[in-house]
Amino acid sequence: MNVYRYIGGKIRRGSDKRSCGDRMGAVSTTIGLVSVALSIAVVVISICVVMGFRGEIRTKTSAYMGSLALVAPGQSPMNDKYPFTDSISFLSRLDSIPGVTYHQRAAYCSGLLKTSDNIFGVHFKGVDSLYNFSFFNDNLTAGSIPSYSGRISSDIILAERLARQMGYGVGDQITAYFIGDEVRVRKFTVCGLFDAQLENLDNALVLCDIRQVQRLNGWEPDEVSSIEIMLDKSADIDLKHAQVSELVYEASCEEDPALLVTSVQQVFPNLFDWLTLLDFNVVAILLLMIVVAGFNMISALLIILFRNISSIGLFKAMGMTSAGVSRVFRHIALNIVVRGLVIGNVLALALCAVQKYSRIIALDPENYFVKYVPIEFNFGLILLANVLSIAVIMLILSLTSRFVAGVSPDKTMRAA
Repeated sequence: MNVYRYIGGKIRRGSDKRSCGDRMGAVSTTIGLVSVALSIAVVVISICVVMGFRGEIRTKTSAYMGSLALVAPGQSPMNDKYPFTDSISFLSRLDSIPGVTYHQRAAYCSGLLKTSDNIFGVHFKGVDSLYNFSFFNDNLTAGSIPSYSGRISSDIILAERLARQMGYGVGDQITAYFIGDEVRVRKFTVCGLFDAQLENLDNALVLCDIRQVQRLNGWEPDEVSSIEIMLDKSADIDLKHAQVSELVYEASCEEDPALLVTSVQQVFPNLFDWLTLLDFNVVAILLLMIVVAGFNMISALLIILFRNISSIGLFKAMGMTSAGVSRVFRHIALNIVVRGLVIGNVLALALCAVQKYSRIIALDPENYFVKYVPIEFNFGLILLANVLSIAVIMLILSLTSRFVAGVSPDKTMRAA
């Protein structure tokens, strides 16, 4: 049996007794317990919220043009000037890269949507019958997803916000103008409306048949603007960017078009910079809460030390070193910290689970890109935060060893 843990347990149980006339020990333990529990609860909730925002933003932006995209050199995925053929020798090998779920082709052209009062500039994104519409289907608010198999379709889906500004609904015809060497006019039918809460992107994108875009751009049926590559939600975008780039470099042959790989982080840097700021906020909250909990624990432990100063003198008189006495009280502190962490984690995870499945706390999507506070559990980060909290708090508590070293056995025992 560890003698230091045994003695620490005896002192802790004595301090926790509320039947004694002096309840200061129980109060000090409660102060430390509550401080640690609230601090770790705030940290865990912050981690879950930030990871939720990161997951939502990544999912939405990736749905627009892929987590990664193969593009012509120097061009964006929305390029409508420099197409390349989709007959690429290594295309089938993309799906063999761990984390890559599928790839799909897309073609873009710029156009104007005109009403009697306003003109809206948009990107027409052409997709085919093999396109994965799951994201738009999940965010569909009216109508249905169009079918682009068979004859060329004039059906389109666009953002509900844009349709509302134009005064159109499902089933209405929209006139679009395409400016080039000459102005071309096309009529489209609104087949469905979606709302993904990314206002700038929603208002700038219209999904249509890829053959419509290829005709408008004067492209061949196998020419596209980009090949979108979708990744698992847990995949590291930077790592997969490097792996796909390596594949493109090593597997390209002379017949393949010159291609580069771009990522959603490069296409939408403002959104991911905002997420980076949130990450810094979490780090700041983590450090602040740990320091607050640590110094509150010092207060609690000093009260326990003062109440047991005669015991400290007795331990020293019996031959225990100052380091040994400090170790006894560190066991007491560690027990309080661990109990506080357990309570704080249970409280935080329960609150996060309630928000995740009931979505009680709502947000303004124009400012936060989502209608509710998103929650995502990352137990690896939560475990890391707990381990770091224990390490830092116990490091702060090591300051109490100076108090123990200054206790004189003869004075404390004579005073007792």
